[in-house]
Amino acid sequence: MKTIRSFLDKLIMFVGCLFTVIMVIGAIWQVFSRYILGDPSTITEELLRFGLIWTTMLGASYAFGKNEHLAITGLLDKLKGKNQKALRLVNDLFIISFAGAVMIKGGLNIVSTTMTQLTPILQIPMGVIYSIVPISGAIIIIYQLLNMPDWLKKKEKIL
Repeated sequence: MKTIRSFLDKLIMFVGCLFTVIMVIGAIWQVFSRYILGDPSTITEELLRFGLIWTTMLGASYAFGKNEHLAITGLLDKLKGKNQKALRLVNDLFIISFAGAVMIKGGLNIVSTTMTQLTPILQIPMGVIYSIVPISGAIIIIYQLLNMPDWLKKKEKIL
């Protein structure tokens, strides 16, 4: 399981870094073409928007893997032992259900619906852009399943 987590971590970090580098270069080109050349690049605006969407969704998925996502832990902090683990299990099952039903199932529906719709400038099918939703959902589920044995084994506080 550690090899799966390590591979997934490295893959997400690589893709995220690649998108970040592309976005920095694109932003520099956008500023240069607008203020120096006087002719703003229309391609970079759309490319930056889609790169930001993909980077954000991958970053959110990565946060689940590191267990550093936004969480309200007031009730969880007050519970101890088996009650704390039971609440954590319910929470994790809810996250898995949400990622499966909304992100994967709903995401695949929107991907298939928008695959014939092209972006205005780059002429990329919108389904390709939206495909990050089911991809992120699958990554979140994998990370949640990888995280569950870690906190189930612990005897001390789980967060």
